[in-house]
Amino acid sequence: MSVEKERTGSPFRAATDGPAYRAMGRAMEQAYGRPMEFLGQGGSIPLRNVLAGTCPDAEIILMGVEEPRCLIHAPDESVDPSEIRTMALVEALFLLGYASAR
Repeated sequence: MSVEKERTGSPFRAATDGPAYRAMGRAMEQAYGRPMEFLGQGGSIPLRNVLAGTCPDAEIILMGVEEPRCLIHAPDESVDPSEIRTMALVEALFLLGYASAR
């Protein structure tokens, strides 16, 4: 095997101490019944760095609908329907909580 690097992305570190992250933490805990965890993995999303240049104070939260057995980006990728349902609840709770916190 040979590998040729075409280009690289720019990593980022999210600030996790703002009101949006607190609202997301409350929504996750309410939906899942345990505190939210943070995970950094894979390549960063290039759009995040574009937004940082135009909206430097924006809190960026990257979320995925996946669970440990989903085999994300693999040939047999799938997601448990209960995970989709729970993440939809998380988003609704986040929007309600964030709107009332502002």
